[in-house]
Amino acid sequence: MPKPKQFQYRPLYYDERRERLEKRKAELEAERKRTNLQKGFIAERSRAKWHREYSSPSLVRLYVLVAIIGIIYLLFPELFVDFWKRK
Repeated sequence: MPKPKQFQYRPLYYDERRERLEKRKAELEAERKRTNLQKGFIAERSRAKWHREYSSPSLVRLYVLVAIIGIIYLLFPELFVDFWKRK
């Protein structure tokens, strides 16, 4: 069987400006996607770093202890005044 005849289209009008604009749009879109991915990666890395540095169990315990002491001080300030006068 003979092969079907191939369709060969050659445009009569070529818009160079339009081609450049389409190429530039594609480049900008690729750059925007790459930038968004980088920003997301940096933000995720920053969150992980913060979590690793500032939420270790010992620091969480320290924060809770300071908060409890602060609440006790607000509720019973006279306890702290007496404590400091004893020394």
